[in-house]
Amino acid sequence: MSQDIHPLSEAFREAFASAKLGELNFPTSLEASRRVLRAVENPDIGLAALAKIVVAEPLLSAKVIRLANSVALNPTNQPVRDVRQAVVRIGMESIKSLAMVLIMNQLRQSQRHNGCCRFSDKLWERSVHVAALSFVIAKKLTKLSADEAMFAGIVHDLGRFYLLAQAAEFPEMLENTTVLAETINDLAARANRLVLDELALPPSVVEAVIASRQFSGKMPLESLGDVLFVAGVLSPRPDPFKELDARVVPVANNALALGFDQAMVNDVIAASGDEIYSIVLALES
Repeated sequence: MSQDIHPLSEAFREAFASAKLGELNFPTSLEASRRVLRAVENPDIGLAALAKIVVAEPLLSAKVIRLANSVALNPTNQPVRDVRQAVVRIGMESIKSLAMVLIMNQLRQSQRHNGCCRFSDKLWERSVHVAALSFVIAKKLTKLSADEAMFAGIVHDLGRFYLLAQAAEFPEMLENTTVLAETINDLAARANRLVLDELALPPSVVEAVIASRQFSGKMPLESLGDVLFVAGVLSPRPDPFKELDARVVPVANNALALGFDQAMVNDVIAASGDEIYSIVLALES
């Protein structure tokens, strides 16, 4: 990065450094939130079906996990690490309350964040594909929980969703997409840590998201962080901020550079195409 920081970026960084997260409410996918609202108002929906809808809204799914692991609902200290278990633990009425609070806040803020919609939509689409790939990779190539891998995939970019929402307060920076991308990329790791810690997510998920910035080089895959890394590399939806940041060196899409047996991974992905597509469709529809 250049030693000279753009004035807009500098102002944003200062605001971020002094910000207090408080109760986290910021847009990820408004359409996904609306689907959750319709689902919780349906008296005939079951918890298993609701879990599939909840996981498609990153912030809501994170809050459901947090509530399920709260002292009130987890007196025996048996933490859950995926949305399906959390939904069963907290029940329909609690999810309805969380969904209503989140959706009302998102609707209230949607106009203010109109300038961010293009990036938010692309970031959400990528999160969905990373989640679907993480599920299949964990299921087919590891002994890790596929459900936890999908949850980690769906929330792995919440820090950048948060930064994007804060950027709405800097409309001039939204017009300078290069400055916006560089600033968000520089702050992403710290924002992810702050947001995921604030949400009190399972440490295994938080550490996996942080670790997913690099690949350990171990094959077969052993860690959730490596699963997320591989899913991110193989995602057909590009990272909208890395595309705009000239400083980012693309990860070479070959086994030598990545350190994993890409031929084997590609074979698994190709054989699981229908399964991946069905997960993406379920999360996006």
